Amino acid sequence: SSKVFGDCSGAVLAAMAVGGRVGVAPGPLAGTKKKGLKRGRRASSAATYRDVVGPLGRRRVRGECPQVFEGAGHTVAVRDLQAVVVNLERRPDRLEGCVKRLSAHCPGLHHERFAATDGRKHIVPASEVASAWNTARNVVYQRLRAIRKGWDDLDTYQERTLELSPGERGCASSHIRAWQYCIEQAGDSQRPLLVLEDDADPMPDFMPTLSRALAALPADAHVLYLGYSQAANWRREISPELVESEYVWTTVGYIVWPAGARKFLSQLPVDQPVDNWMAQLNASGDIKAYCVRPKIVRQAEAWNVNSDVAHSDEHYWGPDSDIHHSDSFYWGPEDIQAARPKPSATTLFWDVGSEDSEGSTEDL
Repeated sequence: SSKVFGDCSGAVLAAMAVGGRVGVAPGPLAGTKKKGLKRGRRASSAATYRDVVGPLGRRRVRGECPQVFEGAGHTVAVRDLQAVVVNLERRPDRLEGCVKRLSAHCPGLHHERFAATDGRKHIVPASEVASAWNTARNVVYQRLRAIRKGWDDLDTYQERTLELSPGERGCASSHIRAWQYCIEQAGDSQRPLLVLEDDADPMPDFMPTLSRALAALPADAHVLYLGYSQAANWRREISPELVESEYVWTTVGYIVWPAGARKFLSQLPVDQPVDNWMAQLNASGDIKAYCVRPKIVRQAEAWNVNSDVAHSDEHYWGPDSDIHHSDSFYWGPEDIQAARPKPSATTLFWDVGSEDSEGSTEDL
């Protein structure tokens, strides 16, 4: 049987020897014109768990799963595919929910808890993640998506300079550390890492669809998105289950190869929400990203419900959010608040009562 390597919580924040420097993931933008998602369910498959650290610590699921994915240059057996679940120490409830969903729809998938960076408790260095971002790139792709969807809100999302929230910065740091861990656990191989956030909700056809997508995956792939919110049209169709992407949102679930992890680390600092930043590198051609179609991982709830990440641009999209951005929630303890960047004249904060937003949970 395969072995799960490494201790996720021990991933270092130092520069990798391969030359990359080491430094949210926010959720996607939702829409008002669409109905909510209805997710399929099936009876849980039998699986055996073994706690390595404790009841809410590092976990592993064992089971028989014979599929082998043999793509052009990418050969991965499900039993060898390693997954990490990014989870804050203060949210054991989210970890429990994710483990149950993985048990139901991903029997045999080895996974372990990956300790997330808590932006409300720890200061993330500016060399890893910037303190502010500009929405210009998002404006372009949000308008493209609105046109593609036939929406009438082309002017809702405007260019602004915003401060990244501690949650967004902590989320970006968590993914940076996951990329480091991908390189560490691969050693001299090209063994990929499946990165899941703790609200990941795999679909019932997760295993067979992923098998077919990986079988068609080109050798130049750096990232394979399993869950996403599509902005631009697909660049090309590779197979019925696989497309090449130009710009997608969310980091709820993706597979990253060591070559892709090195690419990301070489481009630090992250200077916008991490999913936007990854998408920008994809759009510019710095990385090659593909998407499983249809998506096989969704978010268990809408991006702005029961989230630990305060979204700096939620003003536009989340008037019905259950996130309330008090200073203590948004900025964390006083010592973190003291280190916060000073807002500039161009910085925009949300108006919770704004009507200029979208509220649907579809297309997550």
